[in-house]
Amino acid sequence: MSRSAETIQREGLSLYWPSDVIAPVPGGVIAAVVEAFAGLLADVEATAEAMVDEFDPRTAVLCLPDFERVLGADPCGRDVSTMNLPARQQFAHQRWTARGGQSIPYFVGLAAKRGVAITIEEVHLSEVDAVEVDFELVEPPEQFIWTVQIPLGSWTDFIVDESGADELLYDFTLADIECDIMRAAPAHTRVVFTYLPGEEG
Repeated sequence: MSRSAETIQREGLSLYWPSDVIAPVPGGVIAAVVEAFAGLLADVEATAEAMVDEFDPRTAVLCLPDFERVLGADPCGRDVSTMNLPARQQFAHQRWTARGGQSIPYFVGLAAKRGVAITIEEVHLSEVDAVEVDFELVEPPEQFIWTVQIPLGSWTDFIVDESGADELLYDFTLADIECDIMRAAPAHTRVVFTYLPGEEG
């Protein structure tokens, strides 16, 4: 925890041995020198304490551009300059901590870090002993299809007598997670995206 200039000055003056020659009397030279250094040291301590938040992209402000510079351009072409600060922090953290994976839980977690709750379904080939009358037959190569279900987010409908003439008949927000999943999906899979109705806005 950083100290105030007054605390540093008081602690600094307390270190002097009592002496008639260099006694740190109020308004004296020694007291003035200690006071000047106390202000500088207080600034250094406050800056060092603030830098603790700069070590994590989720809380970084001053160092966020440095994280983004080191990460380089987004492979999916997203422009961070169009994002607000919380979105940039979340995006930088997701890229900075990405470790890779091939499992469905990994991709669900990847989307969650981007603030999107997805589900992934995969099918298995039909087997003679396991197929029932109402089962859908699955033949090769359908077992390699992953169906990713993504919520549309906030959905807004045009309402007669309430909506304005310049409003859309309906509007929704598409997630930008598709590119991330396509880039990292296992090579043998084919990813299909379906969008589910979101909450009414």
